[in-house]
Formats: sequence, structure tokens, C-alpha cells
Amino acid sequence: MHCLSRSAERFKILTVSEGETRSVGIFIGRHAFPGLTILLHGGLGMGKTLLTQGIGKSLGYTGIKSPTFILVSEHEGKLPLIHADLYRLDSHVEADALDFEYYIDNGCVLVVEWAERWHTPPQKDTLDITITKENKNENSRAITVRAFGKRAIEAMNKFADDITEKSNKNEENHEDPGNRLHN
Repeated sequence: MHCLSRSAERFKILTVSEGETRSVGIFIGRHAFPGLTILLHGGLGMGKTLLTQGIGKSLGYTGIKSPTFILVSEHEGKLPLIHADLYRLDSHVEADALDFEYYIDNGCVLVVEWAERWHTPPQKDTLDITITKENKNENSRAITVRAFGKRAIEAMNKFADDITEKSNKNEENHEDPGNRLHN
């Protein structure tokens, strides 16, 4: 993982493997709070479900799969996780009819894949995440997180600090033999 850019309300990171993409989700999940909405954007195979699996893992859930055919999957626990996939919807009206506000108002963490199909997502307590392919490496992803609302901004900055710290530690532990003199 490598931080590409950062501001108070935006964070962009590069991952180079599926495991790193899932790890970003774990960091996000560690700072999730009741009523947080996470909107995921990205084409097929970009890693939206991997990110969600990481979020779920940090909240204590396993076996998270993309709910493409059932639309919404509910994971009950201390901090409930609602995972929606809007890929199969044909209109914004269908997404709006799913009443996601009910989950948000009842303190769930809501993760929505293909969020661009939801016409009226909340603009408060929201992380808007776009995943794109980066470079020619099949598994490299640029993950851009934008935070809306005070609590979401605070959470984003906390997990951005955690990711940056982990990235810096990994770089410190990486020894490049090309930079040493050999006797």
C-alpha cells in the first residue's frame, strides 16, 4: 500500500494486490460507526466486494459475498453491516425504493456497491469510494476516498493515519540490497 495523495476530506491510496485492497477495507471498518454510509464505485472486478469483505472482517463478519442477485445482505451483530449491490437495477427509482435510510437511521453501517445507481445517497456521514485500475499490473488499484460530514471526515483521517503508518513501517523494513556496499 502506498499513499498517493491526502487532504482533510480526501485520501488516495495505491494497492498492488487483492490482499492489500481487502486490508484497506479492514482499516476502514476499524473506524466505522453507527449510521456510516460507504458508497462504492468501480467497474466489474475492481475490488468493491474485496473492500467490503475487509470492512466486514474488522466488524467480525466472515463469508461476505456480493449480493448481486438478492440486492441486500444483512449481517447482524454489535455493529450491523448492510451490504447492497445495485448492479442489476435498471433505474434510480428502484434503488430509492430500497429504503436505505431505514438502515442508516437504525445505526447500521451501510455499504453500497454500484452506488452511482442510487439517485439520493446521503451527503452526511458518508465515505464515497472510487476504485480504478492502476498501471498495467492486473491487481493494482487506485482507491480514492472522499468523506462527507464531520464524523466521516474524522473516521477517514483516522484510517488514513493507520494506513500511512503501516505503509511507512513496511518501507522502513524493506531493505534494498542495491543501496548497500558489499565487501
